[in-house]
Amino acid sequence: MKKPSGASPTDQLQPTTENPGRLPLEGWPLEFARRWNGGTYSLFVLHGNIFDLFPCQNGTGIQYLPLKGFLARRLFANRSGLLFYDISDGLTFGTPETQKRFFEWLKLYDEIENTAYHRSGPPREFIRLAPLLRRFFAHAAEERERWGGVTLIIDFPEKLIPATEVAGASVEERIHLVTFLKWASAPEMARLDIGIILITETAAELNARLLQNPHVAQVRIDLPDAAERLRFLQSGWFEEVVGNKPFAEWSDFTPEALGARTAGLNLLRIYHLLAEAVRNGGRVTQDHVTASKKRLIEEYCQGLVRFKDPKPGVTLERVATHKAAKERLRELAWLIKNAKTDVLERGILVPGRVGVGKSFLIDCFASECGLPVMEMGEFRSKWVGDTERQQMRILMTVRALGPVIVVVDEADAVFGTREGDGDSGVSGRVFAAFAAHIGDSSLRGRELWVAMTSRPDLLAIDMKRQGRFGLCIPLFPAQGPEDIEELFTIIASVKKINLSQTVIAYIREHLGNRPLTGSDTEAILIRAKERAVLQKRDSKVLPQDLKAAVESFIDPLDPNLLALQEIAAVLACSDRRYLPAQYKDQDRGQLLEEFGRLKLRLRHT
Repeated sequence: MKKPSGASPTDQLQPTTENPGRLPLEGWPLEFARRWNGGTYSLFVLHGNIFDLFPCQNGTGIQYLPLKGFLARRLFANRSGLLFYDISDGLTFGTPETQKRFFEWLKLYDEIENTAYHRSGPPREFIRLAPLLRRFFAHAAEERERWGGVTLIIDFPEKLIPATEVAGASVEERIHLVTFLKWASAPEMARLDIGIILITETAAELNARLLQNPHVAQVRIDLPDAAERLRFLQSGWFEEVVGNKPFAEWSDFTPEALGARTAGLNLLRIYHLLAEAVRNGGRVTQDHVTASKKRLIEEYCQGLVRFKDPKPGVTLERVATHKAAKERLRELAWLIKNAKTDVLERGILVPGRVGVGKSFLIDCFASECGLPVMEMGEFRSKWVGDTERQQMRILMTVRALGPVIVVVDEADAVFGTREGDGDSGVSGRVFAAFAAHIGDSSLRGRELWVAMTSRPDLLAIDMKRQGRFGLCIPLFPAQGPEDIEELFTIIASVKKINLSQTVIAYIREHLGNRPLTGSDTEAILIRAKERAVLQKRDSKVLPQDLKAAVESFIDPLDPNLLALQEIAAVLACSDRRYLPAQYKDQDRGQLLEEFGRLKLRLRHT
């Protein structure tokens, strides 16, 4: 069942005497070539980073080509039977010679079938083209020496066999699916060196029955790693942008430093980043790279994430209270900075009532670690296929960015569950993809996931197990006068508000026993400062300003809901050391009973 070696990519795996400068295959092209040469598959799905540039030897230099050009020039350079298809252009050909020979055969086909395709061209609709292609494959197999095998590359196959339930698929879509399944399972296709390659950005957009078929091989194209980015920057391929100037004349970075700083971008976006700076008469500076990288990553992820570089000088010292949480996070930061990543957690669950400062704590932790943050929110879409495509882009970017901290706000809503009502299985597929990715132990130390939620009880139990979000560090409001004083002092210094000792004494005496959060404290201080400014005292806040701010404030949040969220955080905690004194020895059964009563009460309000 081995495919003919003369027509396969095998002969181009390593440099040869005829082509001593040819780049060796590595990464996804090597995986694809090995599976192709195995001779057991005839249908392949290439998915992932398909809209990028790929290296191909060009004389003594390197040329970067789009994916189809790379397939034609590098993997199938010896292939005389190279065909392309998409629903827009119909059937096209790798070379004019291929087209000429195909139409010669088409003329014979017309004479037998009484058609006129050699004059009008092959039908554009795949449902009409497929029977003709089957006949052509048989002809190419009979004249193997002349054709040397046939490869059909299909762009945007999700338009032919979208990910829909069989009951909801059109007749044409069902016929397309059966056609591909028959091609995949036909033993003569693999034996006769006839291959079909489907190119799609997201494999999940294709019909699940095709992807689950054991006769179909899937190969993922990841974003480029550091070595690939460095080779691109050193290739000189973009000389038309920078001219023949040395690297230092247009960049503040060395190629090695710039390659490291552009993690998370594909080569095409790196090219855009360079061209935008140089063609506008500027240089590739730290500020330009930081701003462009943030914009390009957020554009690629369709605005569904926020990318943040670490802020110099920001540490956990800026966080008030949360002593136990800060101590544990400092331990993790030490492990990260000292490359002790083999003992790092894969994920951290940070529950706590609204306003308790979860986001600010993690931002400061990330800056103390010196790692960028990818902040993910709700990304689900009502459009078919959009949710899976958006999730794929996010996870692929995260994988390429590492080391990185991935922050998921409202994690219970973002991750969802295995079950989904009326969404054609989208929720289950999204949950499974997240669970598989976060549970991948090979990514330990490259990605640290942080899930934040005020309702950890709604997070699926699969996510809370060890190996995913097994470490749970809950956050709580201020627990006494010392916490209250620390909150007001630190937030006032950030907001540039002057607090005298008289004001601090007033805070301890009158506000010391209130369970305030960081957002509560900030709101009180801003209102007090506003009153001081209106009375021409600038930022000098007096006790009466604080008193007026506190007395005028009406908390719109339901106290029962806040109590429910706090107990949920206690019940989710993975270590007693992270709990306030009032909860450390409290009976868990009593907490569960109180939690149930609060849920019932809120359900009836």
